[in-house]
Amino acid sequence: MSVTERVSSALAERMAGARGVLAAPARSARTTVVIGRLLATAFLVCFLTGLYSHLLQEPLPGMRFPTWPGVYAFTQGLHVSVGIAIFPLLLGKLWTVYPRLFLWPPARSARELLERASIALLVSSALLEPAIGLVNTYQWYPWPFPFRQTHYALAWVIVGSLAIHIGVKLPTIVRFWRRRSTATDRSVTDD
Repeated sequence: MSVTERVSSALAERMAGARGVLAAPARSARTTVVIGRLLATAFLVCFLTGLYSHLLQEPLPGMRFPTWPGVYAFTQGLHVSVGIAIFPLLLGKLWTVYPRLFLWPPARSARELLERASIALLVSSALLEPAIGLVNTYQWYPWPFPFRQTHYALAWVIVGSLAIHIGVKLPTIVRFWRRRSTATDRSVTDD
């Protein structure tokens, strides 16, 4: 047996052990889909209210918005409130899929490699976006980049990577959208 095969088998055993330790009844595909539904809705609300705010501040040529009193305050309040609510939803979703980090080998095909890369982009931008938004509510800018433009660009990255993620996971989402979890649904790693 070559060194590579020994290292790979040792890593496979350790990763399987880590997945076993992390096993929990709440870590099911159904739980992941339910939290993902809430999280996608929250991101959509934040995206639409943020887009409204952005277009009010930098309207496209010929674009006019009605200036009803309180509409901007309502949409910004909704944007910030839902943006803060994203934190526990995102952490809950990551908790349900955490054992998938310990799959070995990490990618079995080019498709799976692309899927994991798109998920890495989604997770990193989804963690960064509400974090810099929350820091913005304190009007503290410890970074060298312009907040508004970066926040706007990250929103489009999230929407695009979320669309890819939903497209890839659509069979799982459809399977667990409405039905209750069963004992066979325990493993999130089967997806």
